[in-house]
Amino acid sequence: MTNRDTSSQTLQDQIRSLSELTLSTIEQFEISTERITRECVVCVTDKSIDEFEGIFADTCVHIERTICNSCVYENTKYIVEDSMIYVGDVSCPEPNCNGKFDHNGIRQILLFIGKNKQLFEKYDLHLMYRQLEHMPEFLWCAYNCGSGQLYETGSSNPAVTCKKCNRSTCFKHRVVWHTDMSCDQYDLLNNQPSETDATNKWLEIFAKQCPQCHWHIQKYEGCDHMTCRQCKHEFCWICFVDYKLIASKGASQHKTTCSHYQPEASPTTEAT
Repeated sequence: MTNRDTSSQTLQDQIRSLSELTLSTIEQFEISTERITRECVVCVTDKSIDEFEGIFADTCVHIERTICNSCVYENTKYIVEDSMIYVGDVSCPEPNCNGKFDHNGIRQILLFIGKNKQLFEKYDLHLMYRQLEHMPEFLWCAYNCGSGQLYETGSSNPAVTCKKCNRSTCFKHRVVWHTDMSCDQYDLLNNQPSETDATNKWLEIFAKQCPQCHWHIQKYEGCDHMTCRQCKHEFCWICFVDYKLIASKGASQHKTTCSHYQPEASPTTEAT
């Protein structure tokens, strides 16, 4: 073998060794990266750093995320699933962040993180409803089942049957259908000259006002944790106490006359 052949072989061996070393270094880096964890401030669990990557809104102001993907998904899922809370936007749950998740951000959270196609379709349906409710022909079901519909013959046939729950809403007064009464009889019964006053009278009897913005809310089923559709204020349906206070300090914050009230447990003391 010539000196030239020997030098060429030596160079090839050096390149091969360098390549193997580089691959080994990359593999070690990937392994070490997988072991990097961060504690989520919500579920208080150590998660892979991958769970904290990505920003879901351009309006977010936090430098790095402290809430894992799983908890971001659960928060978004809770808001979108509850028709009494969801009003078209989802706020970033990160502390001290006022960012709002747009359609693309929510799509990423529900479809790619949560793998929840059904919930994303419900989210899209809500967006459509928010556009339709500005039309005079659109009517929400008065039973708060979360369904609405376009109804073009409301003036001649005001009893609108919900396509979801099959219960009727009055198109003229936008309240639960007044059974065995026409709209004229309904107005006469309440001795009110205008339909607006008649509606207000009906709401006084069958609805409650949000303690913050005084918007009338009707409730026919479900839990007593209410969220005002108008101002998003959360409160107890029975005693009107702010639900943020209840969530942070417990059921002892309900009024004592409320059925959900539970006295605060007194601290136990050890005998000396």
